[in-house]
This record gives sequence, C-alpha cells and structure tokens, in this order.
Amino acid sequence: MKRLAALSAAVIMGAPSLALAVEHSAGYRGIGQLYFGLMAAILIYGVYDSFGKKAMYVAAPIIAVGLYMMLPPS
Repeated sequence: MKRLAALSAAVIMGAPSLALAVEHSAGYRGIGQLYFGLMAAILIYGVYDSFGKKAMYVAAPIIAVGLYMMLPPS
C-alpha cells in the first residue's frame, strides 16, 4: 500500500496536468464555485423547508442558474 501511495504521489507531482494544475494564471472562479455551490444548497433547502418539495423543484434550477451567472468570468 505504501508503494502505491508513493508511486501515485510521484506521478502526480511529476505531471502537473494530472494534478489539474496546468493553468498558471490565478483566478477566483474555483473558490467562487465552491462558495456559490454552498449558497445554492442553503437557499434550495430554505425553499424546500418553507414551501415544500414542488416549489423546490421549480426554484432549484432558477437558483443554480442565477448563481452560476454571478460567477466571475474565467
């Protein structure tokens, strides 16, 4: 098991594309997606708690698309 962990660590460190670290420019899109994803989950749960399952099915896509549109450009 230690050999597999060491081999996978060496491969990931040796090839940045496998570590999803190819792009060198810094941006806020990734942290924005995490932040807005958490906000969407909280808002969708609030709609479900207040209005029920049918309203959640209507509001969830609206909330998700609205928050996606608010992300900074890449």
